[in-house]
Order: sequence, then structure tokens, then C-alpha cells
Amino acid sequence: MSSKLRANIEKRIPINDVEWYSFLAIHETQYLKKRDLWLKSGEVCNHNAYVVKGCLRTYYTDPKGHEHILQFSIEDWWAADLMSFITGLPSNLSIEALEDTELLVSEKDALNAFYDNSHKFEKFRRIMSQNAFLSAQQRIISGMSKNAEQRYLDFLQKFPNLDQRIAQHHIASYLGITPEALSRTKKIILDKSKDLTE
Repeated sequence: MSSKLRANIEKRIPINDVEWYSFLAIHETQYLKKRDLWLKSGEVCNHNAYVVKGCLRTYYTDPKGHEHILQFSIEDWWAADLMSFITGLPSNLSIEALEDTELLVSEKDALNAFYDNSHKFEKFRRIMSQNAFLSAQQRIISGMSKNAEQRYLDFLQKFPNLDQRIAQHHIASYLGITPEALSRTKKIILDKSKDLTE
């Protein structure tokens, strides 16, 4: 499991064994059962998580009680509410396990202290923050400019095989459409695929 995390880091910065084991030392393994909450709305997010196995969903619950999924975090992804993590304010989001999930978790103060003492990992933090910003911006633009069919195809590309692992209503929530609209969208894509093969 830790080898995947090291590979994830080394996609962004080169590290040696001493740096790697120092970083690993501030993490602990955490296990969640399906439907366990890793973060509950109203709590402060004081931890950052790397997903070793499983799937998390980050979601917002509006005043009417409707859930809106902002992100899925699958294997080799990171999870946290960055706004709460950075500001120390209570989170408006919840993070739930959609499958039995294994995480490597670091505590905020330990992580910040580590970054403060490592120029390499400070660069890693900057790259991760930039990537999170770009991903959020792309998601906003996609929601404004793409139809349901295009957004679903983007989902399939971004999260390969995840549509076979999680409930369809969660996918619909992530896409910002109803489950019925998702069914229609999938049928349209399937019909187009059949037309191409005939």
C-alpha cells in the first residue's frame, strides 16, 4: 500500500528513502466500513487522507436535505475538505465511505510541520493545491457548458469502472441530474454505440 503512495508523490517530486520514511511516519492506517463517515458536516477537518483501497464521497447537504456530491476519492486519490483544513473553520461538507475503505491519514499540525521543514514537500503541497484548484475550476466549467451526456462520459473517463462499484443515484448526484435523467443519458450513449457498430 505504501509503495503506491510513494509512487503518487514521485509523480510530482523526486524523494529519497529518508524523506519517504519521514513522510510515512506521520501517517497512520485507518479503516472505514461502508457508510462510515470520515468527516461530518459541522466538524473541523484536521486530517488529510490518501485512499489506499475503496471509495469516498464528499458531499454537501442543502437546507432542504438534498445531498450534492462534489467529489469521489478512489484508490490513489486524496481526500479532505481543503477549505476547513486550511481555515480551521467547521466544514459544510461530509465525507462518507461508499465501500469498505482503507486510508493513510495524516494530522494537520504534523503535516504542516513536516512541510515547513522540507522544501521538496512544500513544493509537493503547492502542486497538490494547484491541482485541486484546477480540478474544481474544470468541474464548474463542465457543469455550466456540458450536457448530461458529455458530463457522464467525462465521469467514466475520470473514474474508470466506478460506475460498476457505486449506486447510480450517487453518480446522478455528482452529475447534477436525477437518476431518471441518468438512465436516459446512458440509453442515449448505448444507442449511439450500437449505431456505430452496425
